[in-house]
Amino acid sequence: MCLAVMLLLVAAQTPQTAYSIDVGAITAFDDASLQIGFRAAPSVANKAGADIVLATFPDALVHSLLLFILDADVAYGARLTDQLTLFPRFGGSIIAGGGGDAGAGAAWGYNFGAGVLMRASPTLGARIDYTHHVFVGGGGTLPASSISIGFVWMR
Repeated sequence: MCLAVMLLLVAAQTPQTAYSIDVGAITAFDDASLQIGFRAAPSVANKAGADIVLATFPDALVHSLLLFILDADVAYGARLTDQLTLFPRFGGSIIAGGGGDAGAGAAWGYNFGAGVLMRASPTLGARIDYTHHVFVGGGGTLPASSISIGFVWMR
């Protein structure tokens, strides 16, 4: 009985979600732009979970535009070592924005990619992510790729 209670306490303390502030670059139209975002993703190996990212582009503010990308993905954790976990993922994306004389607009699409979570402690770490987007709109598609580094805290 005592062992069962101890196992429940340890399981309750295992972080299930990794939150991160991500900084990186996104490329589209043969150009690159700074990307800053917030991510909530799984932190546990051998389980699937939601990987949600909301990112914006400070470079667009210089041109009086406010742009956002929202990714909603399914990710699965594959343990590489005790400190490293690979999270391949795929899902849907929306890019939306507006401002200045451009008005406002949005396009939907899909994305796929992978991230590696590196644990420095049970509740802190870092991650590196690659994502390929394909947005649909205006009778065509827009491919975009991003790479980012995140500072992670787990709860």
